[in-house]
Amino acid sequence: MARMKSKVVVLTLAIASSPAGAQAEGDLLGADDIAEAIVAMTGPVWTGPRIPAPMEVMRPSDASITIRSATALLAVHGGPGVAPETMGRVMAALEYASSQLETMNWPSPVPDADLGGGPELDLYLTPTRLPSAAHSDGMVWWTYLDRATAFAVIDPETPNQSIEACVTAAYAEALLLSMDPAEARAWRRATAAWLTWVLTGRFGCEDAVWEQQAQPQRSWVRGGAGVGAGGALLLAYLSARHDDDDSRFVRNAWELSSQRTWEGEGLRAEPDLWAAVETSVERSGDRLLDNIEELAVLRWFVGRGKTESSLIASIDSDAQVPALRHLKRLPTRASTSIALSPFGSAYVILEGSAWTPGESLRAWMRGEYGVRWSFVAVQLDENGTELRRLATPHTGPTPTAYLPIELDSRARQLLFVVTNLSNRLPDADEPDVNQRSFELIVDRTGN
Repeated sequence: MARMKSKVVVLTLAIASSPAGAQAEGDLLGADDIAEAIVAMTGPVWTGPRIPAPMEVMRPSDASITIRSATALLAVHGGPGVAPETMGRVMAALEYASSQLETMNWPSPVPDADLGGGPELDLYLTPTRLPSAAHSDGMVWWTYLDRATAFAVIDPETPNQSIEACVTAAYAEALLLSMDPAEARAWRRATAAWLTWVLTGRFGCEDAVWEQQAQPQRSWVRGGAGVGAGGALLLAYLSARHDDDDSRFVRNAWELSSQRTWEGEGLRAEPDLWAAVETSVERSGDRLLDNIEELAVLRWFVGRGKTESSLIASIDSDAQVPALRHLKRLPTRASTSIALSPFGSAYVILEGSAWTPGESLRAWMRGEYGVRWSFVAVQLDENGTELRRLATPHTGPTPTAYLPIELDSRARQLLFVVTNLSNRLPDADEPDVNQRSFELIVDRTGN
């Protein structure tokens, strides 16, 4: 330490005595140069990933009427032709979303310096080329953590039955954009869709969760349906598993991923929300990959059979995942026609007509190299209800797994669930090249 101090002193004296330092206009003693030199030698340097700050977007300019909330810092701006009744309904939905999220201890959006005519969070119900979502006015300088001001836009042609959900999703996105402008848009959309489901019973303004279910090979966030909104089902599961009916888990993950950038270009992007979620899960004594595997199995039961999961029972029965293959003979082999993205799954059904009572089966899963795999077999009764479940340990460098299966006499179908567990934690800001395929082999024991 003494040696470092002596070097700083020598450097300081050298700078102070240099002609360039002494001639600096308004800084005859070279104090600025001294300070910069000391900071360069002793200050920490961020070497992690960075992302650009959110793009600044011009606000709609054709609002002809504005109403402001009497109970909260909220404003709704309507364009020509927007009915007063619609404006009132939008404001009621906005006030409800704001008050409920405040009750859940989510922060309020950062004040926008009266860019909408006042300090309120502004929602624009005007014809515009901007998509229905949250948009940024730019970063603010006076907060300790990275923050941005934001506004929300929804389509004035939004159907009446969708107004509450669309307003809630847009407000939640604006809150999240303000709260952590470095986080990926896909995570904002997933979280906003989940919050909308918590408050209104609907997963956001779109049918992204249904699309996500229809294509279970997709990733949960980046690459997820609805530009990430399909990941709301993952957040709903994590909240149901780790919360005590207070929805703290997701909020705490967002708070954990918030950054402070004080130097350099762009915003600090690490830890991101995936890292925060993994850390939060591990702090509970659980493992994220076990959660991914459990959800992969549970989502099969949406609209099928009885389940003890209140989450799965609450989802519309139309949001079913399809079976990749239906197998009806033994021995049999099934190869995938599509690759699974990281944390994506595939489902293969073996019909009970393929075996006789009392038989034992064996199954092999062979995946492509480069990722870990989850392999689960679930025995189903005549109503599609789970009887027994057997899973292999997650694969390592050799992507093969084997399951010996003792069939229950009540089993009428055998469900195989295969999930790509990737070789690393996903990053919602970067493309993932870990899509992989697999093949499944099932035979009778002893053959």
